[in-house]
Amino acid sequence: MDSRPIGVFDSGVGGLTVLKRLIQVLPEEDYIYFGDTKRVPYGDRSKEEIELFAGQIINFMKEKNVKAVVIACNTTCATIDKGKYDIELFDVLKAGAESGVYCTKNKKVGVIATKRTVESRSYEINIKSINPQIEVYQKACPEFVPLIEKGLYNSPLAYKAAKDCLEEFKGKEIDTLILGCTHYPLMEPIIKAIMGDGVRVVDPAVRLSHEVKEYLERNRILNFGKKGKIEFFVSGDAENFKKTAGMVLGKKIDEVFIVDIERY
Repeated sequence: MDSRPIGVFDSGVGGLTVLKRLIQVLPEEDYIYFGDTKRVPYGDRSKEEIELFAGQIINFMKEKNVKAVVIACNTTCATIDKGKYDIELFDVLKAGAESGVYCTKNKKVGVIATKRTVESRSYEINIKSINPQIEVYQKACPEFVPLIEKGLYNSPLAYKAAKDCLEEFKGKEIDTLILGCTHYPLMEPIIKAIMGDGVRVVDPAVRLSHEVKEYLERNRILNFGKKGKIEFFVSGDAENFKKTAGMVLGKKIDEVFIVDIERY
C-alpha cells in the first residue's frame, strides 16, 4: 500500500476531464490537482514559457510528495522534454495517439488541438511511429479553451465555434477524431453531434487512466481502503474554477487553494 497522492496538472480546467477518468478507474487513490488558471491558455505560449511553467508545477507536485504526475495538458506534453524530470510522468498526448491508431479502420485520423500542439506535429509523429500508413489531418481550435474556461462549453457559442472548426474535416473521410486538448471532452456532445455517427470521437484520458492503474499495480503502490480525497490548487481565479470543477466532477467543491506557483 502507498498512500501518497497522484498529481494531475493542466493549464486550467481541462485536466478535470482526465481527473474524472482517473477517479472512475482508481477511486481509492488520493489526488492533487493543479490548474494554472493565472496563465491559461498555453496554446499560444512560447516553448520557453511552457517549459518554465511545467518545471514550476512539477516542483510543486514533488513538494506535495506525489507518487506519479499525470500531465493532463497536450500542449505541455508536446513541448517539454519529459526525460529531464526525476519523477514518473504520464503523457496524455501519447495515450491519445495510441488510442487513435487502434480505433481507426480506414487509416484516416483527425486531430483537434491547440495551436502549439498542432504546430509541434506531435500527434502526427506519434501516430506514424506506430503505423506510418495512417493519414493524419490536424486542426487548431483556439476558440474552444476560452469558452470552456468560462463554463460555456454547452452554449450556442460553443456549437458555432465547433461547427466552424470541424468543417475542415468534411470530405476527408476520417473515421476517428482525437480530442487533442483535455479541455475538449467538455464539448464532446457537441463535437459528436457535428461529426455524426460515422466518426469515433476519442478521449485520450480513457486509455491514460488505465495506463496509470497498470503502473501502480506493477509497482505495488496502489492505495487501498476508503474512497480517496482530492485537493485542488490553482494559480489564479479560484471561484470560476470551483464552479466549473463542480459541474465536471458532479459534486460540490468546498475548497480551492491559490498557490504562488512562480516561486517554485
